[in-house]
Amino acid sequence: MLYQLKQSEVPSVSQKIGETICDKTFQNYTKIDGEHLISLTNSRQVNSFLIRSLFTQWRKEVEKLESPYFDFKHEKVKEALKNFMNVLSNHISIDRHHLQPILTQAISDTILIAFEPRLFLEHVLDRSAKPQDFKLQLKYIKNNRELFKNLIEQIGDFDTKASILQAYDDLKATDREEIDPKAFLDKLNSLEVLESLFDVKEEPKPIPEPMVPPVEETKEEVQPEPAKPSQPEPVRKASDEQQASTLNDRFESSSKGQTLAEKLQRKVNKSIEASLTLNEKFMFQNNLFHGDNARMKQAFAAIDQAMSLQDALNRANAFNDGWDMDSEEVEAFMGVLERRFS
Repeated sequence: MLYQLKQSEVPSVSQKIGETICDKTFQNYTKIDGEHLISLTNSRQVNSFLIRSLFTQWRKEVEKLESPYFDFKHEKVKEALKNFMNVLSNHISIDRHHLQPILTQAISDTILIAFEPRLFLEHVLDRSAKPQDFKLQLKYIKNNRELFKNLIEQIGDFDTKASILQAYDDLKATDREEIDPKAFLDKLNSLEVLESLFDVKEEPKPIPEPMVPPVEETKEEVQPEPAKPSQPEPVRKASDEQQASTLNDRFESSSKGQTLAEKLQRKVNKSIEASLTLNEKFMFQNNLFHGDNARMKQAFAAIDQAMSLQDALNRANAFNDGWDMDSEEVEAFMGVLERRFS
């Protein structure tokens, strides 16, 4: 199965999951402590982001501490505040009213870091006072940790949101983890929201190799030269029009009885749209894109950015709104993708 995250549904689904967890948690408690908090769910990432929220809030409150009578920037004062925080962290007491908002945020961030890590990065940068503060996130990141570790190693003191996002885009895609949506939601006891959170589609069927009959070699008959005492006349070359007509006739005759996929049998090295004839574009537009030329162009543009055949199939599947996967048109379209990225 192929799963595409519905980004617009992340906030509402996160809230729903958070409410369910809180309903269960506060059945027997009015407040929970730190030990309960760090094992609140079976997701290490959600629990870690919960702790992050508490410590981020504490850091903001400490930064607000100012006084004309006391030096809060003195090293001994800073050390005392750190020790105080360590003691306080062992005496956490939080009720549902204050837990639920940060739990919802933790779930939302966990969904994004698992399935849309770039969007997670954008959201955290938007919430940060300084873009460089993203480096403080690493200790709380469990999913896609290697990906963000590599990113954080590149962040300098003068980086901006734009430069950090560009650095992320330059990372190798192989650093990203593949996380199964079912296993992910099962840890949160929330399998029932799978279809609310993801577009679920069947993987495209394997593309059969086109059956191309072997080409038999034909020997050209050598015509005897006319008996003349003088040297034989040079053989005349066919005109360009004659040559083109002959090649066209051969192509037409060899194409009879072929499937659409076989007729498209050629190596595609340029953009998909540029590689298709007008008739092929018309066929795909009417049979796969409901006559919508703009949508077809959007699909071709997206697929041209793919780095592999699997990536191309995934991008194409995003535009699949009910294709007949056994149809000749789909077979032909998949054949074009296979030759473009093979």
